[in-house]
Amino acid sequence: MSNSKINKLQNLLIKEDVDALALVPGSNFLYLTGGNFHLMERPTILIISKDKKPIAILPVLEIDSFKKLKLDADIFEWQDSDGYQAAFSNAFNKLGLVKKIGIEGQRMRVFESQAIEKASPGIEIINAHKFINHIRIKKDESEINYLQKAVDIAEKTLNETIKYVDVNKTELEIKNFLIQQLYRFGAEGIAFDPIILAGGNSALPHGHSSDYKIKEGDCLLFDFGATVHGYHSDITRTFFVKSASDDQKNFYETVLKANKIGLEISKPGLSLHKLDDTVLNTLENSEFSEFIVHKTGHGLGLDVHEDPYVMRKNHDLLESGMVITIEPGLYKKNSLGVRIEDDVVITNDGCKSLTTFTKELTII
Repeated sequence: MSNSKINKLQNLLIKEDVDALALVPGSNFLYLTGGNFHLMERPTILIISKDKKPIAILPVLEIDSFKKLKLDADIFEWQDSDGYQAAFSNAFNKLGLVKKIGIEGQRMRVFESQAIEKASPGIEIINAHKFINHIRIKKDESEINYLQKAVDIAEKTLNETIKYVDVNKTELEIKNFLIQQLYRFGAEGIAFDPIILAGGNSALPHGHSSDYKIKEGDCLLFDFGATVHGYHSDITRTFFVKSASDDQKNFYETVLKANKIGLEISKPGLSLHKLDDTVLNTLENSEFSEFIVHKTGHGLGLDVHEDPYVMRKNHDLLESGMVITIEPGLYKKNSLGVRIEDDVVITNDGCKSLTTFTKELTII
Protein backbone atom coordinates (compact mmCIF):
# COMPACT_ATOMS: atom_id res chain seq x y z
CA MET A 1 0.00 0.00 0.00
CA SER A 2 2.82 2.38 0.84
CA ASN A 3 4.51 1.86 -2.54
CA SER A 4 1.33 2.76 -4.42
CA LYS A 5 1.01 5.92 -2.35
CA ILE A 6 4.64 6.83 -3.03
CA ASN A 7 4.11 6.20 -6.75
CA LYS A 8 1.11 8.51 -6.63
CA LEU A 9 3.25 11.20 -5.00
CA GLN A 10 6.05 10.71 -7.56
CA ASN A 11 3.56 11.28 -10.37
CA LEU A 12 2.44 14.45 -8.63
CA LEU A 13 6.07 15.63 -8.34
CA ILE A 14 6.49 15.17 -12.08
CA LYS A 15 3.27 17.10 -12.74
CA GLU A 16 4.36 19.96 -10.46
CA ASP A 17 7.93 20.00 -11.89
CA VAL A 18 9.50 19.36 -8.48
CA ASP A 19 12.55 17.09 -8.25
CA ALA A 20 11.97 15.77 -4.73
CA LEU A 21 10.01 16.17 -1.55
CA ALA A 22 11.38 16.17 2.01
CA LEU A 23 9.06 15.05 4.81
CA VAL A 24 9.44 15.14 8.58
CA PRO A 25 7.52 12.92 11.03
CA GLY A 26 3.82 13.65 10.98
CA SER A 27 0.68 12.84 9.04
CA ASN A 28 2.26 12.76 5.55
CA PHE A 29 5.17 10.60 6.74
CA LEU A 30 2.66 8.27 8.40
CA TYR A 31 0.40 8.16 5.34
CA LEU A 32 3.22 7.19 2.99
CA THR A 33 5.13 4.74 5.19
CA GLY A 34 2.90 3.61 8.05
CA GLY A 35 5.63 4.90 10.39
CA ASN A 36 4.68 7.12 13.31
CA PHE A 37 7.94 8.74 14.40
CA HIS A 38 8.49 11.57 16.86
CA LEU A 39 9.17 15.10 15.68
CA MET A 40 12.05 15.97 18.01
CA GLU A 41 15.39 17.74 18.15
CA ARG A 42 16.95 14.96 16.04
CA PRO A 43 16.10 15.45 12.34
CA THR A 44 14.33 12.44 10.85
CA ILE A 45 13.74 13.02 7.15
CA LEU A 46 12.17 11.03 4.33
CA ILE A 47 13.04 12.22 0.82
CA ILE A 48 10.84 11.14 -2.07
CA SER A 49 12.47 11.71 -5.46
CA LYS A 50 10.42 11.80 -8.64
CA ASP A 51 12.57 9.12 -10.29
CA LYS A 52 14.64 7.32 -7.61
CA LYS A 53 13.82 5.18 -4.61
CA PRO A 54 13.19 6.97 -1.29
CA ILE A 55 15.99 8.15 0.96
CA ALA A 56 15.80 8.27 4.76
CA ILE A 57 18.03 10.41 6.96
CA LEU A 58 17.77 8.90 10.43
CA PRO A 59 19.33 9.12 13.87
CA VAL A 60 20.77 5.71 14.79
CA LEU A 61 18.15 5.13 17.50
CA GLU A 62 15.39 5.10 14.85
CA ILE A 63 17.04 2.67 12.39
CA ASP A 64 15.43 -0.52 13.70
CA SER A 65 11.97 1.06 13.89
CA PHE A 66 12.30 2.31 10.31
CA LYS A 67 13.41 -1.08 9.00
CA LYS A 68 10.25 -2.66 10.42
CA LEU A 69 8.31 -0.63 7.84
CA LYS A 70 9.88 -2.77 5.08
CA LEU A 71 10.14 0.28 2.86
CA ASP A 72 12.68 -0.01 0.06
CA ALA A 73 14.80 3.05 0.84
CA ASP A 74 18.44 4.08 1.06
CA ILE A 75 19.24 4.93 4.68
CA PHE A 76 21.78 7.53 5.81
CA GLU A 77 22.26 7.32 9.56
CA TRP A 78 23.89 9.66 12.02
CA GLN A 79 25.00 9.55 15.64
CA ASP A 80 24.28 12.25 18.23
CA SER A 81 28.01 12.68 18.87
CA ASP A 82 28.77 13.25 15.16
CA GLY A 83 25.87 15.48 14.19
CA TYR A 84 23.56 15.14 11.22
CA GLN A 85 25.05 17.36 8.50
CA ALA A 86 27.26 14.65 6.96
CA ALA A 87 24.22 12.38 6.61
CA PHE A 88 22.37 15.16 4.77
CA SER A 89 25.33 15.74 2.46
CA ASN A 90 25.72 12.03 1.69
CA ALA A 91 22.00 11.71 1.02
CA PHE A 92 21.99 14.55 -1.48
CA ASN A 93 25.10 13.18 -3.19
CA LYS A 94 23.12 9.97 -3.67
CA LEU A 95 20.15 11.90 -5.06
CA GLY A 96 22.26 13.64 -7.69
CA LEU A 97 21.21 16.95 -9.17
CA VAL A 98 18.18 18.35 -7.37
CA LYS A 99 17.24 21.84 -8.47
CA LYS A 100 13.93 22.15 -6.66
CA ILE A 101 12.73 20.40 -3.50
CA GLY A 102 9.38 20.72 -1.77
CA ILE A 103 8.95 20.80 1.99
CA GLU A 104 5.99 20.83 4.37
CA GLY A 105 5.83 24.56 4.96
CA GLN A 106 3.64 24.22 8.03
CA ARG A 107 5.75 21.51 9.67
CA MET A 108 9.45 21.43 8.74
CA ARG A 109 11.62 23.46 11.11
CA VAL A 110 14.19 26.07 10.04
CA PHE A 111 17.23 24.00 11.11
CA GLU A 112 16.09 21.12 8.89
CA SER A 113 15.64 23.29 5.81
CA GLN A 114 19.03 24.89 6.52
CA ALA A 115 20.63 21.43 6.58
CA ILE A 116 19.14 20.79 3.14
CA GLU A 117 20.49 24.09 1.80
CA LYS A 118 23.95 23.35 3.18
CA ALA A 119 23.94 19.84 1.69
CA SER A 120 22.86 21.11 -1.72
CA PRO A 121 24.01 24.74 -2.28
CA GLY A 122 21.77 26.69 -4.65
CA ILE A 123 18.81 24.37 -4.27
CA GLU A 124 15.37 25.98 -4.49
CA ILE A 125 13.14 25.11 -1.55
CA ILE A 126 9.41 25.55 -2.05
CA ASN A 127 6.40 25.17 0.20
CA ALA A 128 4.68 22.06 -1.12
CA HIS A 129 2.04 21.93 1.60
CA LYS A 130 -0.93 22.27 -0.75
CA PHE A 131 -0.06 19.59 -3.26
CA ILE A 132 1.29 17.15 -0.65
CA ASN A 133 -1.99 17.28 1.22
CA HIS A 134 -3.89 16.83 -2.03
CA ILE A 135 -2.97 13.14 -2.09
CA ARG A 136 -4.72 12.69 1.28
CA ILE A 137 -7.78 14.84 0.63
CA LYS A 138 -10.05 11.96 -0.46
CA LYS A 139 -10.33 8.97 1.84
CA ASP A 140 -10.61 5.35 0.75
CA GLU A 141 -12.89 2.78 2.37
CA SER A 142 -10.36 1.68 4.98
CA GLU A 143 -9.69 5.26 6.05
CA ILE A 144 -13.40 5.99 6.39
CA ASN A 145 -13.77 2.82 8.47
CA TYR A 146 -11.05 4.02 10.85
CA LEU A 147 -12.75 7.41 11.12
CA GLN A 148 -16.11 5.77 11.79
CA LYS A 149 -14.59 3.64 14.55
CA ALA A 150 -13.01 6.77 16.08
CA VAL A 151 -16.41 8.50 16.01
CA ASP A 152 -18.15 5.49 17.55
CA ILE A 153 -15.67 5.43 20.43
CA ALA A 154 -16.15 9.16 21.01
CA GLU A 155 -19.93 8.83 21.06
CA LYS A 156 -19.86 5.92 23.54
CA THR A 157 -17.52 8.03 25.66
CA LEU A 158 -19.83 11.04 25.55
CA ASN A 159 -22.83 8.93 26.50
CA GLU A 160 -21.04 7.68 29.63
CA THR A 161 -19.58 11.06 30.51
CA ILE A 162 -22.86 12.99 30.56
CA LYS A 163 -24.14 10.46 33.10
CA TYR A 164 -21.19 11.44 35.30
CA VAL A 165 -21.89 15.18 35.09
CA ASP A 166 -23.43 16.79 38.15
CA VAL A 167 -23.60 20.15 39.86
CA ASN A 168 -20.36 21.04 41.67
CA LYS A 169 -18.19 18.74 39.57
CA THR A 170 -15.36 20.68 37.94
CA GLU A 171 -14.53 20.94 34.26
CA LEU A 172 -11.25 19.14 34.97
CA GLU A 173 -12.96 16.29 36.80
CA ILE A 174 -15.28 15.77 33.85
CA LYS A 175 -12.40 16.00 31.39
CA ASN A 176 -10.35 13.40 33.25
CA PHE A 177 -13.34 11.05 33.41
CA LEU A 178 -13.91 11.50 29.67
CA ILE A 179 -10.28 10.63 28.85
CA GLN A 180 -10.56 7.44 30.91
CA GLN A 181 -13.68 6.45 28.99
CA LEU A 182 -12.00 7.06 25.63
CA TYR A 183 -9.37 4.46 26.45
CA ARG A 184 -11.94 2.17 28.03
CA PHE A 185 -13.86 2.03 24.76
CA GLY A 186 -10.78 1.30 22.66
CA ALA A 187 -9.15 4.58 21.62
CA GLU A 188 -5.49 4.24 20.71
CA GLY A 189 -5.02 7.87 21.69
CA ILE A 190 -6.85 11.15 22.10
CA ALA A 191 -7.21 13.32 19.02
CA PHE A 192 -6.36 16.50 20.96
CA ASP A 193 -6.61 17.83 24.49
CA PRO A 194 -10.36 17.63 25.19
CA ILE A 195 -12.23 20.91 25.51
CA ILE A 196 -14.75 20.70 28.36
CA LEU A 197 -16.13 24.13 29.21
CA ALA A 198 -19.08 25.30 31.31
CA GLY A 199 -20.90 28.55 31.96
CA GLY A 200 -19.13 31.62 30.65
CA ASN A 201 -16.06 29.52 29.81
CA SER A 202 -18.02 27.84 27.02
CA ALA A 203 -17.80 31.13 25.09
CA LEU A 204 -14.06 30.44 24.55
CA PRO A 205 -14.00 28.31 21.38
CA HIS A 206 -10.64 26.71 22.22
CA GLY A 207 -10.58 27.32 25.97
CA HIS A 208 -8.92 25.07 28.53
CA SER A 209 -10.74 23.15 31.24
CA SER A 210 -10.33 24.53 34.74
CA ASP A 211 -11.43 23.95 38.33
CA TYR A 212 -14.67 25.83 37.61
CA LYS A 213 -17.55 24.04 39.34
CA ILE A 214 -20.63 23.27 37.27
CA LYS A 215 -23.78 25.14 38.30
CA GLU A 216 -27.44 24.58 37.51
CA GLY A 217 -28.39 26.43 34.34
CA ASP A 218 -24.86 26.28 32.91
CA CYS A 219 -24.18 25.57 29.28
CA LEU A 220 -21.71 22.63 29.07
CA LEU A 221 -19.67 22.16 25.89
CA PHE A 222 -17.72 19.03 24.91
CA ASP A 223 -15.25 19.10 22.00
CA PHE A 224 -12.99 16.05 21.72
CA GLY A 225 -12.09 13.01 19.67
CA ALA A 226 -10.59 9.53 19.64
CA THR A 227 -7.68 8.27 17.56
CA VAL A 228 -7.79 4.92 15.73
CA HIS A 229 -4.91 3.78 13.51
CA GLY A 230 -3.77 7.40 13.33
CA TYR A 231 -7.18 8.74 12.22
CA HIS A 232 -9.06 11.19 14.41
CA SER A 233 -12.65 11.93 15.21
CA ASP A 234 -13.60 15.47 16.22
CA ILE A 235 -17.08 15.97 17.63
CA THR A 236 -18.77 18.72 19.61
CA ARG A 237 -22.01 18.63 21.53
CA THR A 238 -23.43 21.25 23.88
CA PHE A 239 -25.77 20.52 26.80
CA PHE A 240 -27.51 22.43 29.58
CA VAL A 241 -27.24 21.43 33.22
CA LYS A 242 -30.58 20.83 34.99
CA SER A 243 -32.38 23.65 33.16
CA ALA A 244 -32.21 26.05 30.20
CA SER A 245 -33.68 29.52 29.82
CA ASP A 246 -35.68 30.60 26.78
CA ASP A 247 -32.74 32.72 25.62
CA GLN A 248 -30.39 29.74 25.91
CA LYS A 249 -32.83 27.57 23.97
CA ASN A 250 -33.12 30.14 21.17
CA PHE A 251 -29.35 30.48 21.05
CA TYR A 252 -28.98 26.71 20.76
CA GLU A 253 -31.71 26.24 18.16
CA THR A 254 -30.09 28.87 15.94
CA VAL A 255 -26.83 26.91 15.88
CA LEU A 256 -28.68 23.64 15.33
CA LYS A 257 -30.52 25.11 12.34
CA ALA A 258 -27.21 26.17 10.77
CA ASN A 259 -25.69 22.75 11.39
CA LYS A 260 -28.63 20.94 9.77
CA ILE A 261 -28.58 23.22 6.72
CA GLY A 262 -24.88 22.45 6.26
CA LEU A 263 -25.59 18.73 6.16
CA GLU A 264 -28.56 19.16 3.86
CA ILE A 265 -26.61 20.94 1.12
CA SER A 266 -23.26 19.11 1.28
CA LYS A 267 -22.64 17.14 -1.91
CA PRO A 268 -20.06 16.73 -4.67
CA GLY A 269 -19.69 19.84 -6.81
CA LEU A 270 -20.66 22.30 -4.07
CA SER A 271 -17.91 24.82 -3.39
CA LEU A 272 -16.50 25.08 0.10
CA HIS A 273 -17.19 28.81 -0.16
CA LYS A 274 -20.86 28.16 -0.84
CA LEU A 275 -21.15 25.69 2.03
CA ASP A 276 -19.60 28.10 4.51
CA ASP A 277 -21.51 31.07 3.12
CA THR A 278 -24.86 29.29 3.43
CA VAL A 279 -24.21 28.12 7.00
CA LEU A 280 -22.90 31.51 8.10
CA ASN A 281 -25.83 33.30 6.46
CA THR A 282 -28.15 31.30 8.67
CA LEU A 283 -26.34 32.64 11.72
CA GLU A 284 -25.92 36.15 10.29
CA ASN A 285 -29.65 36.45 9.62
CA SER A 286 -30.48 35.58 13.22
CA GLU A 287 -30.68 37.86 16.26
CA PHE A 288 -27.31 36.46 17.38
CA SER A 289 -25.18 37.50 14.42
CA GLU A 290 -22.73 39.48 16.57
CA PHE A 291 -21.59 36.25 18.26
CA ILE A 292 -20.06 34.55 15.18
CA VAL A 293 -16.29 34.06 15.44
CA HIS A 294 -15.28 31.23 13.08
CA LYS A 295 -15.81 29.39 9.81
CA THR A 296 -17.96 26.29 9.35
CA GLY A 297 -15.40 23.49 9.35
CA HIS A 298 -12.31 21.70 8.12
CA GLY A 299 -11.05 18.44 6.68
CA LEU A 300 -10.47 15.50 9.00
CA GLY A 301 -8.20 12.47 8.85
CA LEU A 302 -4.64 11.87 10.01
CA ASP A 303 -4.69 15.50 11.15
CA VAL A 304 -7.56 16.91 13.18
CA HIS A 305 -7.45 20.01 10.99
CA GLU A 306 -6.44 19.42 7.37
CA ASP A 307 -7.53 20.28 3.84
CA PRO A 308 -10.17 21.03 2.69
CA TYR A 309 -11.16 24.04 4.79
CA VAL A 310 -14.84 24.99 4.78
CA MET A 311 -14.53 28.74 4.51
CA ARG A 312 -15.52 31.70 2.41
CA LYS A 313 -13.22 32.40 -0.55
CA ASN A 314 -12.19 28.74 -0.79
CA HIS A 315 -13.69 27.91 -4.17
CA ASP A 316 -12.47 24.32 -4.29
CA LEU A 317 -15.31 21.84 -4.80
CA LEU A 318 -16.45 19.05 -2.53
CA GLU A 319 -15.67 15.60 -3.95
CA SER A 320 -16.84 12.12 -3.04
CA GLY A 321 -14.53 10.67 -0.40
CA MET A 322 -13.71 13.94 1.34
CA VAL A 323 -14.32 14.01 5.07
CA ILE A 324 -15.14 17.35 6.67
CA THR A 325 -16.56 18.76 9.87
CA ILE A 326 -19.66 20.92 9.97
CA GLU A 327 -19.44 22.88 13.20
CA PRO A 328 -21.23 26.23 13.37
CA GLY A 329 -21.06 28.04 16.69
CA LEU A 330 -22.11 31.14 18.56
CA TYR A 331 -20.23 32.61 21.52
CA LYS A 332 -21.59 35.25 23.88
CA LYS A 333 -18.69 36.53 25.94
CA ASN A 334 -18.76 35.56 29.63
CA SER A 335 -22.20 34.01 29.17
CA LEU A 336 -22.42 30.93 26.95
CA GLY A 337 -21.09 29.25 23.86
CA VAL A 338 -22.84 26.70 21.68
CA ARG A 339 -21.15 24.61 19.01
CA ILE A 340 -22.53 21.51 17.28
CA GLU A 341 -20.00 19.53 15.25
CA ASP A 342 -20.53 16.54 13.00
CA ASP A 343 -17.94 14.52 11.08
CA VAL A 344 -19.24 14.09 7.54
CA VAL A 345 -18.12 12.03 4.55
CA ILE A 346 -19.07 13.27 1.08
CA THR A 347 -20.75 10.52 -0.95
CA ASN A 348 -21.52 10.19 -4.66
CA ASP A 349 -24.89 11.91 -4.30
CA GLY A 350 -24.74 13.83 -1.03
CA CYS A 351 -23.17 13.21 2.35
CA LYS A 352 -23.30 10.85 5.30
CA SER A 353 -22.77 11.94 8.88
CA LEU A 354 -20.41 9.63 10.73
CA THR A 355 -21.71 11.16 13.94
CA THR A 356 -25.13 10.03 15.15
CA PHE A 357 -25.23 11.35 18.73
CA THR A 358 -28.39 13.37 19.26
CA LYS A 359 -28.23 17.07 18.45
CA GLU A 360 -31.63 18.00 19.81
CA LEU A 361 -31.45 20.32 22.81
CA THR A 362 -30.67 18.13 25.81
CA ILE A 363 -30.79 18.97 29.50
CA ILE A 364 -28.62 16.71 31.65
